[in-house]
Amino acid sequence: MKTKNGLAPFLPFAFFCLFVGVSFFVTPLLWAQNTGTSSKKAEKHYEEAMQSFKIRNFEKGIYELKKAVQNDPDYFDAHYELANNYKILNKTKEHLIHLRKAAQLNPQDSRFSDMYFQYGEVLLLQDGDYTEAEAQFSKYLTMKKEGRYSKMAVKHLATCKYALEGMKNPLKFEPKQMPDPLNQFPLQYFPVATADDEEMYFTARLSNQRKDYEDIYHTRKIDGVWQAPTLVEDLNTPFNEGTCSISADGKTMIFTVCEGVPERRVIGRCDLFISYKKGDKWTKPQNLGENVNSTAWDTQPSLSADGRTLYFISDRKTAQTIGGIDIWYSQLQADGEWSPAQNLGIPINTAGHEVGVFIHTNGRTLYFASDTHIGYGSYDLFKAEKLPDGTWEKPQNLGYPINTFSDQSGIFVSADGKKGYYSDLKMDDENMFYSYLFEFELPQEAQAKTQSRYVKGTIYDAQTKRPLGAKIELYNLETQKPESLLASDDKNGSYLFVMNEGGKYALNVNKESYLFESQSFDFSKEAQNLTIDFYLKKIEKGSKVVLSNIFFETAKWDLKSESITELDLVVKYLKENPSIKIEIAGHTDNVGSQASNQNLSEKRAQAVVEYLKDKGIAQERLIAKGYGQTQPAHPNDNDENRAKNRRIEFEIL
Repeated sequence: MKTKNGLAPFLPFAFFCLFVGVSFFVTPLLWAQNTGTSSKKAEKHYEEAMQSFKIRNFEKGIYELKKAVQNDPDYFDAHYELANNYKILNKTKEHLIHLRKAAQLNPQDSRFSDMYFQYGEVLLLQDGDYTEAEAQFSKYLTMKKEGRYSKMAVKHLATCKYALEGMKNPLKFEPKQMPDPLNQFPLQYFPVATADDEEMYFTARLSNQRKDYEDIYHTRKIDGVWQAPTLVEDLNTPFNEGTCSISADGKTMIFTVCEGVPERRVIGRCDLFISYKKGDKWTKPQNLGENVNSTAWDTQPSLSADGRTLYFISDRKTAQTIGGIDIWYSQLQADGEWSPAQNLGIPINTAGHEVGVFIHTNGRTLYFASDTHIGYGSYDLFKAEKLPDGTWEKPQNLGYPINTFSDQSGIFVSADGKKGYYSDLKMDDENMFYSYLFEFELPQEAQAKTQSRYVKGTIYDAQTKRPLGAKIELYNLETQKPESLLASDDKNGSYLFVMNEGGKYALNVNKESYLFESQSFDFSKEAQNLTIDFYLKKIEKGSKVVLSNIFFETAKWDLKSESITELDLVVKYLKENPSIKIEIAGHTDNVGSQASNQNLSEKRAQAVVEYLKDKGIAQERLIAKGYGQTQPAHPNDNDENRAKNRRIEFEIL
């Protein structure tokens, strides 16, 4: 999430492929005769340094310049050249020391106006000194209102003012390095987790040397404790694999590949590949193809919870391109192909760079990093909410101290919106990079407006108890539209899907030659994570299932609009199985008289049959029957059980 010294926050792919940060330029000395010192010794060392630099002997040149400032501590030329050469060598501490000294020695010389801009950038992006940086940018603009860095100086001035104001109201932000046995590598970054927060994948390198390639690692939480990470052998090769994203259930992964090998052909500099988890094994990765990948740099994927919408980063140049690096997206179509990638557009993308994209499990909140939206430095983290019409609201800066003068990028937020994961990149005195995984409680101001909850479990054959692979459809009962479509694992029967708070949902589980099962969820009230197993019955005489998503007003038999989704699924099921006949049975609890309950159950059953007939199901295939309170599924001893007894059942005749 945080970087120093301008290293691009988009680490993979490959780790050192892009370098973004403080501008570097060398302004030639404008006085050839006056070297700015009265010390002959200092002048001699300076001249020897210049000769050394001509033959690229930086070590000797810096040595001579240091001797020059020892002889004359106020020697502007020597400090200025030391600053420039330390910048070339990426010695940030020394660069700042001598640049500061040079600016102090020559504070108002318009011939060196670019130096004040450079000094302001160093103060802003390396030191976080917004007050002094603001003064330097103002000084530069006073001298060069139309200078080559004027537009950037104006932007930096706005950053300084924004940061100084934002720091007056800091958010509660207390990141903690994730405990052992995690963080055992010199470099690990871009963590992603399943919606239940039980599994995590991340990219790691065995050392911070180029000779070690990136690989994808996996860790699992057991009894609340993360286990030692293991290499995902099914996906890794002797080359680079990294920057992955997974669906909420952890069964679909998209990751980045840059080196083409015979079994993994790449279209561009880096491509996105997809793999599916079957049991404990991942399938052979497949290139997502030209609808997604380009001849450019395509990386940093973020997959929606249901695995059907993909967001990613690309620097491709097309008619849609807005900036240097933009966020793009593609959607999985009914035929199993991914749609042609589209630029996410304004107001998300800018003329600059947007990286580190993450779509929350709610499908409505986008987190990303930008170096152009107003913030605290170079790359800041932002979030934006998707509006009902499909457009995006203006991005919101996550605030201080989540964002600082250092680069921030690559955040993952849990389904409930309360926890964040990221990697923190550091550089040591030897210019070696290290990064470790951190977690933190996300401040309320930075949380998604809509939180998510998950439902998970296993689907079995009711008789044999054998795990089944089955199709699972989730519908929004208020809109009567499908929200997601997924399948349970055909090896172990497991499933997991996400629902957003504030809605009512219907779940339909079906498999060929089995009777379907349904379940309803009211998340319009307080929601919680659930574990539910389903036992599917074979289609045979006497098999029955509760239609959990048929709703009536109290003591009435008029079908509520929320019932339409389930009723249409019954219609579809009967049309796909034209030989079966069914009984629709109505049941009540024991509240009220037995006679009134009998009458109510009969009329409710008949209301369902009439709907099915209106949709084209023949009368001779349908029987409506009411059982009143005579066949309770549970004791009528509390409100929850009585609600379960008020039901419509579907039985094969």
